Amino acid sequence: MEKIAIKTFLKGFLILSCFFSLLSCDEDIVSYADGGFQQVADPLLRVDNSVVSFQAGTASYSYAMELVNGLKSIETVNIYKIYTDAALQASSEKVLFETVQITDAVKQRYESTFTYDDLKAGLTVQGNALPASDGDLAVGSNWVFSFEGITTTGEVIGFSAKINVGVLSPYAGIYKVIDADYYRIGVLGADWTGTEIFIGSVDENTFAHNDYWGPFAWTGASFNFDINLTTNAITVPVITSSGLFSGNRPLNCTDDAAAFVNVPCTGSNVLTVNNATGKHRIKLTYGYFTDGSGAREFYEELEKVVD
Repeated sequence: MEKIAIKTFLKGFLILSCFFSLLSCDEDIVSYADGGFQQVADPLLRVDNSVVSFQAGTASYSYAMELVNGLKSIETVNIYKIYTDAALQASSEKVLFETVQITDAVKQRYESTFTYDDLKAGLTVQGNALPASDGDLAVGSNWVFSFEGITTTGEVIGFSAKINVGVLSPYAGIYKVIDADYYRIGVLGADWTGTEIFIGSVDENTFAHNDYWGPFAWTGASFNFDINLTTNAITVPVITSSGLFSGNRPLNCTDDAAAFVNVPCTGSNVLTVNNATGKHRIKLTYGYFTDGSGAREFYEELEKVVD
């Protein structure tokens, strides 16, 4: 019997936030000003989004930070950036990205946006500038933002907060199922049209189909598929450490085309690129076989969701 788990939406990247308590009684955090008032000795800085997913073609990205001032009053916050190229396995120098003026003596929030032009400005890796087009960035590359505060007395205070801007494949992201079929031993089963699935980016050519095998929830598990970025042909399924959802062996159109009687191999297992809208489409045919029972056949057409 196929196992059906409770649906949990898996995201490729985890969005982490670090919150600090202003009422901590640690001596290195809190001091007492004249009159016995409890005050924060050292300023605190947190960021809303410590991970930003970068994808080619996206016009801009946003981030936000909040500074809680202390007895060491911060006057400006310098934000630095450093870039690491996944293909070259080399990094740029750390350079100044932005300086934020702090005008509130107690607490100040700052929100801003940036573009690829902002990210690449002033950076070189092994003596070369970053690519003119964001589509030429190697998947897995990243920028890291770090923060330092300058007090009114000129003291430099480093903050632990970081923002990681990671380069994903343009074909990773949230996809909606726009067509689907499932046949169990020749009998039409569930239709999961309308379901949203997260397609993760493992590397430039390998992608993860997360949390679902066809219409069946597969919490925390995934199978992979490979895309030939020259021909856009897809090889599926590529079994991961999650193993096989059910049955004795996986089925694919290359080795087991005769097993797919009710869902198509012709015209399937292909990526259709739409750079104009970003609504790329992925067609997948895959399955598994249970000895003594028969084939389970799956077909789905996915369209990338664009905000």
